[in-house]
Amino acid sequence: MRVKSIVIDGFKSYAHRKVIDDLSPHFNAITGLNGSGKSNIFDAICFVMGITNLKRVRAEDPRELIFRAGTTGVHAARVTIEFINDDPRTAPPGYSCEEYPTITVGRQIKLGGKQQFFLNNTVSVQSKVKRFFESISLNVDNPHFMVLQGTVHKLIGMRSEDILSLIEEAVGTKAFDHRRRTAESLIRSKEKKMEEIDANLETQIGPMLRAMKADQEEYERYVQLSEGIEEMRKFRIAFEYEEHRKRRGELSTRRTSLLSDTAAAKEQLRSFPSVEDETTQRLMQLQSTLAAPAEAAMALHEEESTLKLQLAREEAQLERLDKVLKKLADASRKLEEEKQQQKSRAQQFEAYQEQREKLIRNIHEQKENIAKLKRSLQLNGSGVRAGASGMSLEEERADIERQVIKSSAEARRREERIRELEHQQKSVAEKSEARERTVIRLRNELRSAQDCLDSVTKRYINVKPLEEQARALQEEVARLKAEHWKANDAMLRESAQGGGSGGRGLDLEYDRRACAGIEQYIWGRVVELVSPQEEKYAIALTVGAQSQLMRVVVTSDIVAERIIRHGLRQRTAFLPLNTLTQPKSISDSQLEEAKRMANRMNGFVAVAKDLTVVKDEAHRVIADYVFGNFFICSTLELAQELAYGSAVRCKAVTLDGEVVEPKGLMTGGSKKHIRNVFADVLIYKKRKAPVEALRVTMEKREKELEGLHAQLREHRSLIQEHAKAEEAVSIATHKLQLVENEEEGLSKELQASLKEERQKYEALTTMLNDLQERRARLEKYANLDSDKVRKDLQEQLSAAQKRCAALVHEEESGSAEFERVEAEMTQTAADIEQKLVEVHEQIHQQTKARDEASKSFESTSKSLQEVVDKRCRAEEQRQNIEKEIEETQQELQQLVVKKASLEGFVKNAEVDVREISKSLEELQKLISEAERRNTWIEEKQHLFGPRDGPFYFEDRERTQETLAELREAEVNASTMSKRLNKKALILYEERKKEYDELVQQRSVLGEDRDAIQQCILGIEDKKWRALDRMVEVVSNVFSKLFSTCLPGAAAVLREERNEHGHLSGLQVKVLFNGKERESLSELSGGQRSLLALCLILAILRVRQAPMYILDEVDAALDPSHTQGIGNMLQKHFPSSQFLLVSLKDGMFSNADVLYQVSNTQGYSEITRIQSNRSR
Repeated sequence: MRVKSIVIDGFKSYAHRKVIDDLSPHFNAITGLNGSGKSNIFDAICFVMGITNLKRVRAEDPRELIFRAGTTGVHAARVTIEFINDDPRTAPPGYSCEEYPTITVGRQIKLGGKQQFFLNNTVSVQSKVKRFFESISLNVDNPHFMVLQGTVHKLIGMRSEDILSLIEEAVGTKAFDHRRRTAESLIRSKEKKMEEIDANLETQIGPMLRAMKADQEEYERYVQLSEGIEEMRKFRIAFEYEEHRKRRGELSTRRTSLLSDTAAAKEQLRSFPSVEDETTQRLMQLQSTLAAPAEAAMALHEEESTLKLQLAREEAQLERLDKVLKKLADASRKLEEEKQQQKSRAQQFEAYQEQREKLIRNIHEQKENIAKLKRSLQLNGSGVRAGASGMSLEEERADIERQVIKSSAEARRREERIRELEHQQKSVAEKSEARERTVIRLRNELRSAQDCLDSVTKRYINVKPLEEQARALQEEVARLKAEHWKANDAMLRESAQGGGSGGRGLDLEYDRRACAGIEQYIWGRVVELVSPQEEKYAIALTVGAQSQLMRVVVTSDIVAERIIRHGLRQRTAFLPLNTLTQPKSISDSQLEEAKRMANRMNGFVAVAKDLTVVKDEAHRVIADYVFGNFFICSTLELAQELAYGSAVRCKAVTLDGEVVEPKGLMTGGSKKHIRNVFADVLIYKKRKAPVEALRVTMEKREKELEGLHAQLREHRSLIQEHAKAEEAVSIATHKLQLVENEEEGLSKELQASLKEERQKYEALTTMLNDLQERRARLEKYANLDSDKVRKDLQEQLSAAQKRCAALVHEEESGSAEFERVEAEMTQTAADIEQKLVEVHEQIHQQTKARDEASKSFESTSKSLQEVVDKRCRAEEQRQNIEKEIEETQQELQQLVVKKASLEGFVKNAEVDVREISKSLEELQKLISEAERRNTWIEEKQHLFGPRDGPFYFEDRERTQETLAELREAEVNASTMSKRLNKKALILYEERKKEYDELVQQRSVLGEDRDAIQQCILGIEDKKWRALDRMVEVVSNVFSKLFSTCLPGAAAVLREERNEHGHLSGLQVKVLFNGKERESLSELSGGQRSLLALCLILAILRVRQAPMYILDEVDAALDPSHTQGIGNMLQKHFPSSQFLLVSLKDGMFSNADVLYQVSNTQGYSEITRIQSNRSR
């Protein structure tokens, strides 16, 4: 059996039907450039064989199997293979050569995934086709007949166990393992069945036999119970009979009540129209009164905006004055610093002056000393004893005594003061112990508060950056708001100074707080959304569109209504997109006729909308609405033709702004006063860009700040806890400082006073000692010789005169420098004082100006607050009216609801009356039926009700107990009747027979298990013997094939066996000239590829298939190896059919038929070439 032809139609790159016919029964080669579609032929063969894994045919989706996924008109892919069945040895089972000389197999897939299989041109199923190919050793799920380049490379690195597994799979011993697993599974199932039989015998049949006697006893109890139920059933029938009669009476009463309520509801419904009219009139009055507060709120809102702008200007003025005051304060501070420096120089000058004054005092003292010495000499000359003091010795002695008495008294006072201070110091020291305990306690409190703060700070440390960031953002937002107000004010002033080009009217001013969340539905004005293509069209578009350019485009009429109702500050026209109706536009015929007119008059014409540019394609509908119904042309004559001509008759506007309308209106003249709105928009946007950028930045920062505030709110408790901890530390620190400073201040004050008193006391003691010494000297001096005294006085006088002369000279030499420095110091001080006075005057003036600006700011703020309050009151009044309107509307709604409720009540009541009537009829039927079925009711009806009778129903508890007993008895009887087995004896015989059958079945299962185990052992032995034979045969064939491909070389398979003597692996060994190589790594890459290919072909040679597919297996081989493979295939596979893809001539030279595949414009083409060898 061999392949005769392959037909490919619409599969992958084969767009049209291609036939690969007259295949050689031996060697067929396919060649072509990369990407031409060679491997798609093998994919087509696998496709026919029923492959299900699309990745094996290089596809991810079934549509990829169809040419270009069905996008070029090819909607299906079909592949057919025709086999010649002329060899009975390879004929498939059930397909004899005589009955089936040829066999065709096909497969088709369509877009959408629908597939069909064909066997001998008859629709078949996939499983049958796969079984057919498996019967001829062409199993596509285990394609040993197909050798790919990747298979060769994979085999090169295989372990010995993998090579053995490959041979096992080829020889079919793997099937033994499969059968063994099947048999072991069968053994397990039989053992499980035996266990189930044992469990059945132990848990079901045995207990069932023992339960037969219990069933008989249960039946006897059932008979006794059934006899006592009948009397209780009569009690229930009588009870239900009485209940039905009571229910009939209750329903009759309810029907009467419903009829009366329905009549009252109908009467109330008749009065509703007048109430609705009255409420409607009140609603209309409230709506009419709503306009006044709404207009007042709008006016106040505008006044509020004006005051806010004024407030921003006054705030800027305050900031400017603050800056000026800051500069003046800096100047004042610098002058004060200079003044301080001047004071320092003055102190230095004072020290210098003090030295000079000391010098002058010394001169004066020396002069007095000279005068005293002269007087003493005069006294001594006149015979009166005198000392150097200029007084007589008696006078000097009396003076010393007076000074001693005075100094002694002062010293005693100082001594008492010292003792008093020491006593106070001791008292303070005694009190300091209690103060020390207080300090220790306060320090402990401070330490505890600090520990608490540290503990909180550890958790607060992650929140602190958020607080700092929030504080910085808050300052930045405040700064941005001030900058935005200033920039907006500056822009408005610039716009006002620039005349009509400011564009302030472009902004839609409305109450954004009352209309929150609708800004995204406002697109803007038409002039902002649509612009001219060129500047020269701007005048014509402006004149043609007129006031429509300033209309505001919104997404819906609901948005427009909401803006108009809530704080719109000027009259504005809106274009709601949902209610926009396109006007009659210019038709194609009118446009063509207009262009013919323009060509005839050498002019220019175009529909206005075609000369515009939109910001977004969504705005195109606005351009069509505003600019789609008039022409723009070059001259007035052409405009007249377009407007008045019968073929066009459309409004026309010239480039100079002249308008001609079909109704006869013509407008033109000077265009100096025509406002170019488009240019104004550009100017306004340019001016507004910085303000808008500031607004965007400010909103962004506000969002960031809001996010930070949200995060901080999550940590509010922690922040409060940290603040409390910081406050506690601050209070403890302050208390401690107060106590310590109080103690330290009192102690220092006492020490200073004590030190001062002691110094004075020591000075007085020294003075007393000096006086004592003077008195002693005076006594000694009185005993001296008068001549010696006179001489001594003369010497002292000479020395004093010399010292006085020296001091006078020193004073005269420094007098000029002293006067210069004194004058300079005086002038500098005067200059600084003058500057300080001037600066203070300026500060006073600027402070006064700032106070006035501050008062103005406060006045404006107050006015703004008053306006805000008035607006809030107006808003509140408007909201109150709206609330009344809403309440009135709700009242109307409630009236409607109440009306609907009453109407529903009437309908429901009528339905209930009908249902009650129906229920009464049914109850009457039940009562009649009970009397008919139970004739004893009429006889015993007189017993229904008496307390001592058998049918007393007023005792509900007793009645319910009786009925419960009846239900329980019926349930027990029902349960027993279901549980009773009246054929217990018959069932026992059946169960006994079943028990014997199960015992016999268990015995058979045990025998089958033992037989299967013996069979497994036999199959296992056959498997290893067959595998040993196969390995020997494959090894021989492998050696021959490798020797043929590579003369002088040989290859063998070395066996590896386990402890049981079974094969566990196969090693490939190569010999060159009879010498074995230690490792395959010593071979070149081509030799290893050739070795792997020969091993694969050796396995295929043992387990032959009708055909073999080789896909570029010689890719890694040089020409000599390729030639060797071709020779080997010719020599060792003379009866096998090969389909081989190759790009090398060494392979083609051995092929019988060569097919050339090419790709032309995305289509694969096949050309059959008869090889030289075949010829």
